[in-house]
Amino acid sequence: MSNAAPHVAPYAPSALNRLYAAVERLPGGGWWVYPLLLIALIAYHEVSLWATGSRPVGTFTTDGLSGLAYGPYTLAALHYLLRIADQAAVRFKPASGMSDEVFEQRRYELVTLPGGRLWVVLVIGALAAAGAVLYAPPEAIAWYGGKGSTALIVLGPAALFGYTMFPVVIYQSVRQLRLVERFHRDATAIDMFDTGPIFAFSRLTMQIGLAFVFAGYYSLTVNASFQAGNLISLAIIATTILLGIACFIVPLWGIHGRLMAEKDLLVRGVNLRSQALQQELYRRVDAANLVGVKDVTDALGGITATREQIHRLPTWPWPPQVLRGFITAIVLPVLIFLISRYVGAQAHLV
Repeated sequence: MSNAAPHVAPYAPSALNRLYAAVERLPGGGWWVYPLLLIALIAYHEVSLWATGSRPVGTFTTDGLSGLAYGPYTLAALHYLLRIADQAAVRFKPASGMSDEVFEQRRYELVTLPGGRLWVVLVIGALAAAGAVLYAPPEAIAWYGGKGSTALIVLGPAALFGYTMFPVVIYQSVRQLRLVERFHRDATAIDMFDTGPIFAFSRLTMQIGLAFVFAGYYSLTVNASFQAGNLISLAIIATTILLGIACFIVPLWGIHGRLMAEKDLLVRGVNLRSQALQQELYRRVDAANLVGVKDVTDALGGITATREQIHRLPTWPWPPQVLRGFITAIVLPVLIFLISRYVGAQAHLV
């Protein structure tokens, strides 16, 4: 992730940004840190099971491991999304019409969380973590002797990691998408014939949306046993999926209106020119003056081709394949789930 900043940064970066900068300085870009964190959580999980007497010392169980991935996944996803945001801003620059200084400040804001603001969301996440573990249904904590206190010891670090990262990623995503909307609103050099900058932020909004949706589907499938009857977890899952869909659409809605208005102006312009050429053609024909008629008809042909080109111009700020991919990613798991449930029910009847 580029940390390109204006000559004077408007605010200090957060501890999270400093962490990501440190990770990127590690060999190989540091992406191996996130699976290593998951391995560390798995190791703690197994050792704490032995220490609490929930499992014989030296044995290994996969029970409960599916819930350990949330923290490392969310931390890695946020790092990845910050990099995508930086790349998107660079692609959008030709359409921004901003001076280099203003643009670099906006770019800095897009990829840098303000320092000193994360403690509130961290507290919220910590409370949610404790509540989710302590109020989990008995079958979800059966692996820990059915005791909430034991489950809190075993799952505590992973739950704290996952649940605290959840409000952080919501805060950063909402903040980032508002800045995307601001980029679009303040842009002064949008060219409908140059779709690269227009589509620049669609990949970012899609990736943010899919990150939320994937986490929700993961919880409903791989980690389903922990969710059954757990109202806190189910509420968070529903929020996650709905937020993921909104993340893709809402930030790009404003520029859709601008593109529609711009397209209407182009269509009006080409129609006026077409009307003027038609009137000129009629005037020459009525006057039996056929000199230059071919030039007029050729111009009309060019205007017609231009009108067709304008009609094909997109007014939604994403390529068709991006929209198809996002819809598929949302709908396909639901269809697979429903089909599998139906097949399972039919097999049970037989």
